Amino acid sequence: MSDSNLEAEEQTSYDETATRGQPAQPAANQEALTDLLTEPLTKAYVKAIVALYALLGAGMGLIVILSEIVDESIVDGGIGSDFVALTFAGIPISGVPHIAATIALLVGGYLGVRMAADDRQTMLTAGAGALAGTAALWILSSFLAVSQLDNTDIEVGGLIINAVVLGLVVGAIAAGTVYVMRNLVPDVQRSAA
Repeated sequence: MSDSNLEAEEQTSYDETATRGQPAQPAANQEALTDLLTEPLTKAYVKAIVALYALLGAGMGLIVILSEIVDESIVDGGIGSDFVALTFAGIPISGVPHIAATIALLVGGYLGVRMAADDRQTMLTAGAGALAGTAALWILSSFLAVSQLDNTDIEVGGLIINAVVLGLVVGAIAAGTVYVMRNLVPDVQRSAA
């Protein structure tokens, strides 16, 4: 290896080491968040993520509806059977935060490895998709599940506010997962280079 190649390699290695752990400086021509959200690649991924979350939400709600249509008890008689029915219908309402957070890890991991865009756009895509998807998942599954419970109504305003707040947290999980996949997982770093 010639001296000039060795010097160039050392300089590249130094530059990479010097910039690790330091906040990235925004480029003068860096795109605005709204511009990134309207790019076709971002919109396509967000649409697919939301569709997956909505599909899961509708499926969870339909499971409760179909279990009521079949009308076969899971537990025989007494208070236990009412508790099982209430718990079964309550899973789409109370279990969604945990399900959405788990899916956010999968979404962020997938986009971190597969989406052909810079870190910022990929993190924004994962976050926006998980936020909107979580809202769709929780609202659809809750409405469908509550429709099967007697004397139970849903507070629409509270559900929407909680879905948005939960969606922000889940979106942060998805975006954080992209960051981890792209910056901390050695195999992904090597394949992206």
